[in-house]
Amino acid sequence: MFKQLSRNNYRSNIKTGSLVSIMFVAMGGGHAYGQSNADDNWQYEVMPYLWATAMKGNVQAGRLPRTSVDMKFSDIVDVLDFGFMTAFEARKGRWGFLFDGMYMKVSDSATASRAGIGLSVDAKMQLKQSMVAAAVAYRAIEGNTPVDIIGGARYNKIDADAKIDTSLFGGVAGRTVKRSGDKHWIDPYIGVRATVPINEKWKGIGYVDAGGAGSGSDLTWQGMAGLIYTYSPSVTINMGYRYMKVDYDDGGFKYDMANDGLYAGIGFRF
Repeated sequence: MFKQLSRNNYRSNIKTGSLVSIMFVAMGGGHAYGQSNADDNWQYEVMPYLWATAMKGNVQAGRLPRTSVDMKFSDIVDVLDFGFMTAFEARKGRWGFLFDGMYMKVSDSATASRAGIGLSVDAKMQLKQSMVAAAVAYRAIEGNTPVDIIGGARYNKIDADAKIDTSLFGGVAGRTVKRSGDKHWIDPYIGVRATVPINEKWKGIGYVDAGGAGSGSDLTWQGMAGLIYTYSPSVTINMGYRYMKVDYDDGGFKYDMANDGLYAGIGFRF
């Protein structure tokens, strides 16, 4: 649910059973692929995936009040209008190029209330979020347990809108007032990825990156641990656990959020 923290000289709550917040199903830019050796030919993999993320943190966008978010993945699914996530990697020799993209739109009805006056009104909220990450990978260690050094940038864009009955603010009942905010920024980051063979079919994979450092977010970092199952030479099944933290603050826009949960995807190699 969303819980209103503060808005200038008033305090209120915007609540719903499963309100708008798939925000930052954060793109890592580098976990789709892990070939065990460098090859002189180009190799490609595309991987549609789902990250079943929970969310916990604070967000404030433009004239929208500062809001506390604490949602399970099942809450988010209930209010999802549309979503798409995919990762792509191209590799030749020691070098690789990584791409990760996502678009999400969620909306729901809500109830808005002001503490201390016992008044509750109807509200509507909608959130659209886009994120694209691009990176270059260099294979620092080859062999059965390859290690890649990764550097890239992550573009983030958030659009949030709310329509709230004006009676909450002393206006005429039945009319609505719109509150909205949008923001976009770029976070540079560096990371490392290692792939460990388990047997002929299974591999373990670990990934961590960090960035921001005030050039975008104050700080952003993520970690991932997973398994890759080679179903065939051209198809892999990927699964694991992923955590990401973003702390962005720019005047009237604040996003301080932690996402974590299981992910799963199917990779197609060619």
